[in-house]
Amino acid sequence: MKNILLIIITILMFSCTKEDATNNDVTDVAVVQSYIEPNNPIRVKLTKMLPFVEGGNTGVQTIDDAQVFIEHNGTSFLLSPIANKHGQYECLDNNLQIIASETYKLSFDYNDYTVMAITSIPTKPENTSLSTSVYYIDPNATGPGSSAPDPMLVNWSNPDNEYHLVVVEYLESTYSPINANLDPALYDQFRKVSTDPINDNSTNLTTRQHLLFFGNYRIIIYKINEEYVNLYENISQSTLNMTEPTTNVENGVGIFSGMNSDTLFLKVKSL
Repeated sequence: MKNILLIIITILMFSCTKEDATNNDVTDVAVVQSYIEPNNPIRVKLTKMLPFVEGGNTGVQTIDDAQVFIEHNGTSFLLSPIANKHGQYECLDNNLQIIASETYKLSFDYNDYTVMAITSIPTKPENTSLSTSVYYIDPNATGPGSSAPDPMLVNWSNPDNEYHLVVVEYLESTYSPINANLDPALYDQFRKVSTDPINDNSTNLTTRQHLLFFGNYRIIIYKINEEYVNLYENISQSTLNMTEPTTNVENGVGIFSGMNSDTLFLKVKSL
């Protein structure tokens, strides 16, 4: 998820041209990143993208002094800066609960504008399951030209064709690669991977994209909102021509989105 914001920032860097920077009306833009869901800490990350200036882009800086509010049912809750984490804020008030099917508003003042976004919380994914809790792999059948093993299937109910994505997290402290030829420099990037958003009721996990190591995994099935899907799809289509990405943030860019999840566990073992 955090990779989406990196792409947004990259696109904005190319969108701010030298000609734009000569306009006195051009100023830095607030970039919002926040995903809220039940039973998880409520956190917001704020950065700013500064205009392109002569000699190169000034880059990304955090917004450390904002008064960030989340409003729910007519009550506003002030978030607190997180110590030693620049640009990050959290809610310390236990009275703010994230509840399925309810609506939340994020707001803060920045550069004489009110930056604002609204989201709702999806219901929890239902009837989630794995095709097996222990997935057996033959390590001798993973090289080039070998046939792929049967995929690992993740299932859920989805009568309304809502969007979901699946996050696969490797839980072991040391790596045990299925394919002995996998470059160790790539290990870390496969510790936590995700699928694309899909509006089906299942997805396949494979040993070439998601399950690259023997051991224990956490499989998180997220139900996600339209604003997340729109941003993801817009970025996927626009990275080559660097058009400005879709956002649900008014007077800023980025995303403030509700989600809900269920978690399953999987062990990958050698035959």
